[in-house]
Amino acid sequence: MIRFERKLNDIFNYFLFRKTLSKKFMFNLKIDITKIRYFLKMKNTLDRQDFIWDGNWDKKKLKLSKYIKYNINYNSMFQIYKEKKDYTECDEFRIKSKQILLGKKTPRGNNLTELKKYFKSLDKLKNSLNKFGYKSQQNLKNKNKNDEIGVVIGRNGEIIKLEDNFGGTHRFALCKILKIKKIIVSVKAVHKALLKKSDIERVVSKNNKIQLLKILKKKINF
Repeated sequence: MIRFERKLNDIFNYFLFRKTLSKKFMFNLKIDITKIRYFLKMKNTLDRQDFIWDGNWDKKKLKLSKYIKYNINYNSMFQIYKEKKDYTECDEFRIKSKQILLGKKTPRGNNLTELKKYFKSLDKLKNSLNKFGYKSQQNLKNKNKNDEIGVVIGRNGEIIKLEDNFGGTHRFALCKILKIKKIIVSVKAVHKALLKKSDIERVVSKNNKIQLLKILKKKINF
């Protein structure tokens, strides 16, 4: 009965609000890192709770080569591990340490001790990636199996890196620096144009994630 009510709720969500819950349909893919050629700024993303995004958001994607200018987290990895700056001199540390001193909380720590501990832990992450390559969260026995490098899929099947707050920016940067070829991405949303209306209705009504994956994997450029 509970399962039926949940399924009914999913159907109402889609047909009344045109929403397909991301947490139910997001999935992971192992890809060649060179397949990610674009990124999408946060201001151009849509509802992160929705798996199917409509509109022209994917036409606002930017070339990955420009990512370093837009994102301090990505750029800071290059500052530390390519330019050999001390972590306290990188942009991300400087900005987040100022936020902490102003009494604000940050995702990397609520005080300077926690912030420094996080940045020191990046050495361990870099060494692990260098030695073992990219390991999935499942292999690492982490609870959140979808905490991989966050991406969305555009209308032409292109894989687009999300700017931030969707996971994996530091890992992605380190993989680029270390020239790691194979990575795992978490597909957070796809363009509506990739799916026929009948596909969406069938997948939602039956809550059939496997069927959705079969359809999408034929259309994604990986």
